[in-house]
Amino acid sequence: MKKQGGFTLVELMVVISIAALLLSWGIPSFKTWNIKHGIENQMVQLYSDLQFGRMTAYGNKVVAGVYWGGGGTSVTSYQIRSDANGNGTISDGTDTTIGATVTPKYAITSSANQNSASFDGRGFLNTSDPANPANQITFSTANTSGAAIDCVAVSSTRVTIGKMNAGICGPK
Repeated sequence: MKKQGGFTLVELMVVISIAALLLSWGIPSFKTWNIKHGIENQMVQLYSDLQFGRMTAYGNKVVAGVYWGGGGTSVTSYQIRSDANGNGTISDGTDTTIGATVTPKYAITSSANQNSASFDGRGFLNTSDPANPANQITFSTANTSGAAIDCVAVSSTRVTIGKMNAGICGPK
């Protein structure tokens, strides 16, 4: 039988089957890619916010940084703050909040049991945690999904971004 334009039912079913197979392979890959890039973007934003807090402290000669409250290691949301009353802390209600509150989509954990990463007027990290004598804070996420960037390390003089390897945030 000679075909006169259009598709036969068999051809249409073959095309639909091929499209379904491509979608079944592509959707999980897209989901993994989306999570991976979401984690990377989130950590880059935290890095930028920490750098901004550090530069605000240095530029204005005040205490400034990132405040996540709660006094624990879980960072469920954070703000960039600047000390407005000169008491040397960014954890009270009188501080100036710079920008909006950031709520991470993927859980972030801090290595220090405190409520902020603040910098003094010289841009050096302040710590008030006796359990953190190294004067360093590492932020990381457990769900990496192959992300190339999944941690931010803050030392007394430097903020670095990188990949967790054996509990250490190696710079990227």
